[in-house]
Amino acid sequence: MYETIVTAPPAAGETAREDRAAASSVISRDRTPRAAESVPQLLSEQAGATVTRLGGLGSTATLSLRGSTANQVLVYLDGVPLNSATGGGVDLGAIPLGDIERIEIYRGMSPIGFGASAIGGVVSLTTAVAKDKRAELEVGGGSFGTYYGSIREAGTRGRLHLQVGVHALTSQGDFPYLDTRGTNRNPADDLAARRRNNDLHQIDGMVSAAVDLPGDRRVRAELMLFERTQGLPGQSTLANPDARLGTSRTTGLLTYESSDDLGPGGRLRATAYGNTLWSHFADPHARINAIRTDARDLTYTTGGTVDWRRVARHWLTFAGVLDGRYDRFVPSDALSPTLSGSPGTRLFGAAGLEADVWAQPLRLDVITSLRLEGVHETTSGRDTFYAFQATSAPVDHVLPIARLALVEALAPWLSLRANGGRYARMPSLIELYGNTGYLLGNTSLRPESGLNTDVGPVVSWRGKNTQVFWSTAVFASWVSDLIAYQIGGGRARAENIGSARLLGIESSANLVLGSHARVVVAATFTDARDTTARETYNGRQLPLQPRYRLYARPECRAIAFSPSLALGLYADLDATAGDYLDPANSVGVPGRLLVGAGLYASLPGGFGLRASGRNLADSAIHDLANYPLPGRELYLSLAWSSSQPPTKE
Repeated sequence: MYETIVTAPPAAGETAREDRAAASSVISRDRTPRAAESVPQLLSEQAGATVTRLGGLGSTATLSLRGSTANQVLVYLDGVPLNSATGGGVDLGAIPLGDIERIEIYRGMSPIGFGASAIGGVVSLTTAVAKDKRAELEVGGGSFGTYYGSIREAGTRGRLHLQVGVHALTSQGDFPYLDTRGTNRNPADDLAARRRNNDLHQIDGMVSAAVDLPGDRRVRAELMLFERTQGLPGQSTLANPDARLGTSRTTGLLTYESSDDLGPGGRLRATAYGNTLWSHFADPHARINAIRTDARDLTYTTGGTVDWRRVARHWLTFAGVLDGRYDRFVPSDALSPTLSGSPGTRLFGAAGLEADVWAQPLRLDVITSLRLEGVHETTSGRDTFYAFQATSAPVDHVLPIARLALVEALAPWLSLRANGGRYARMPSLIELYGNTGYLLGNTSLRPESGLNTDVGPVVSWRGKNTQVFWSTAVFASWVSDLIAYQIGGGRARAENIGSARLLGIESSANLVLGSHARVVVAATFTDARDTTARETYNGRQLPLQPRYRLYARPECRAIAFSPSLALGLYADLDATAGDYLDPANSVGVPGRLLVGAGLYASLPGGFGLRASGRNLADSAIHDLANYPLPGRELYLSLAWSSSQPPTKE
């Protein structure tokens, strides 16, 4: 659901809550109302971000920040880490947007409050807390047999806040595309085709209860459920009508947060959580996997985080974190029990301390932090007959993580930020131990590590009828001990293959002009070079990392025609160029310009209407070779809220 922007011009930009020194972006409910939004779509519009999709709405999608891999980006939902110990990055397409109120993206830097660090950065998603009594409904549909709906009920009684949300999505996903027949350089054999076995059926929900305690304290309990079944069409030239993937996720958490326990300006937050992820992958004809598969894998995660902040002096603030979690991976395969993978466990811990020193004469903020991260991992081994043995020898890593940040207040509306830090990524359980089938383990893997730096200005200015928020950062990163799979003899094994150098500049602007006009722009240039010793790859642009990215959205918001009727409209442009599909840069991705548009209306009786179009020129596009993306998409939704303020300019 969306808030209707009615009483004043919208804010031009918001500051991230966890770290004001880091290069960051904030997505809030004060965004453009659009139909059929998704987490991958919203993240792809941000500076420094590249989303790789394998299909249309709801399909698998992964995120890269500043040229990182998907494994090097951490994703949190209300403080619960969604990254699995088994690895592979987080599937953004499996994160429902229905109850999310705010998204914060930290590029290149990892705020200490999250405990674990990340080479690429951190994405933090926050769900809503009931603030008043209201009911909300939404139904919609659109291209390729897509329908969706949601219902939310929120209420307060004294100190108690309750909220329930249920959301559903179904799509046939049978969009037309151009099949290159696996010969991208020979257009003579191309033919028009339709994506098969691309359907999606999903339901998710959340129950949340929060109690305000005396003082500025709150306890919150949440239970989130997610259930999805979908077809897996595979590569365009190997369309598979039988492969299916089922995903179930249950997340529960309990959070205590206080602004009083550690004195004025302080904060204490403690979160305990449990997460269960179950996946069922069926590929009876071995079109996607190397062998016939009926895999049913379980991943259990339990953990807790305590982070705090205390103002010791008017010029000195301390912050710290204690983070720990336990992951258990239990794979099985009904068709190939001897090749189903090895059960594994990971015990992770982190502790850190940060000091923020305000040098008043210089108007300079100096932020330094140091933390230690450690893992202890074990798995069951196999004998020569593939029978499980006793637990193998454990793998242990302890890594120091350090950061220095400077914020110089040059004027009330202008500041300069600079960051430098060392971050790391632990090898995943699959990389360390394999699955005893196609993937072989390598327990000698070293953690990936990266040195990240950035510097740039931030402008936040507000006039009588104009607001400007503009931020730019020049960034550089040097990553060593990169982990990648090397293929040989029909098997793949993870190896530390070398290093990479990432340079670039990112810039985003949010302009509010008068009561109705708004312009959002995000641009990124990324020079991501492979610096491994292999001559074929050395000096090449890293694959799936476009050199040029531009997103622009002019809007005309909330034009009021009566106290209960307002209209808005927007157009957006998404341009990408300089991308390659392979590490040798022999297969390039043609530059593309995608055009979208939409309108929305606030109607009498608390109703709202939204219409959105994407890729209106119907361009044939793909992010990954032989995985086509939809052409023109059109969606329409109708929403109703029982608590909608009257529209005023």
